[in-house]
Amino acid sequence: MTILLLGLGLFFGIHTIPMFPSFKASLQSRIGTMRFKGIYSLIALSGFALILLGMSRAEFRPLFAPPAWAPLIATLAMPVSFCLLVAAYVPNNFRRVIRNPMLSGVFVWALAHLIANGDLASILLFGLFGSYAVVDIISVNRRPPAAIPARQPFLMDVLVLAIGFAAFWVVRYFHVALFGVPVV
Repeated sequence: MTILLLGLGLFFGIHTIPMFPSFKASLQSRIGTMRFKGIYSLIALSGFALILLGMSRAEFRPLFAPPAWAPLIATLAMPVSFCLLVAAYVPNNFRRVIRNPMLSGVFVWALAHLIANGDLASILLFGLFGSYAVVDIISVNRRPPAAIPARQPFLMDVLVLAIGFAAFWVVRYFHVALFGVPVV
């Protein structure tokens, strides 16, 4: 559990810096933008690696039994999560309505996994990711809004959905190989 907690601390510690724009700007001016990005990425990736290692080694400590309907909710929510994640990076019209599809996708992913997993390590992992997504969405929404993205051809929306659903099925199929646990 210590490795998981260390990974979560590193990952979320570094990811809170953008929530404080003046602090981030002062760091960038002190060490340079490129060095800041390099250090930021190194710490985030190190934290992520420790999270994966920590989850694989964490003792299973059940805190609650997931409800019988949890697998259905997770199965329905996860394609939505993947489509939102793809929408963050591919030009589309969903971004005209959803200000931050990546954080929304992370929140849906975390909530789906929280409902389906009742052990301590999962609650820490998915609870922190979900909480972070909510806090960061609030932080982003306090900033001046960016211009509404330009309208995209309908086929771009279809592409987002196709990639999102394909990614969902690939991850679902390889879930055990990727994460060491079966889909519930």
